[in-house]
Amino acid sequence: PPLLTNPEHCTVSKKGQFANAHLWVTPFAESERFPAGEYTPQAQNPDGLPKWIEANRNVKAEDIVLWHSFGVLHVPRIEDFPVMPCEFTGFTLKPDGFFSGNPAIDLPPDTNKNSKLDTGCCS
Repeated sequence: PPLLTNPEHCTVSKKGQFANAHLWVTPFAESERFPAGEYTPQAQNPDGLPKWIEANRNVKAEDIVLWHSFGVLHVPRIEDFPVMPCEFTGFTLKPDGFFSGNPAIDLPPDTNKNSKLDTGCCS
């Protein structure tokens, strides 16, 4: 679903096209610093992530940039009046299927030299 209003009628949607997807991946380019492109308020033609993605550049075996876009819903609290103290947001990347199993399972058991059962548990 679109994250912004109709781009045909909304200047914010035209200049903020990067917000129409949650995740973007591009190969690193020194000149690509801002997801909406350079000089967004003055720009007449949209620039940024959607235009960079159209180039269909290879990302395999390249330095990449992961761009994430998310919205924050603020539910007001009485403590937020008259000044909202802070708003936290973020994300976490967790691998899924990176290993075929848990690599720590093959570790030898640790022996506690202070234990009375130092020689084993079933002698």
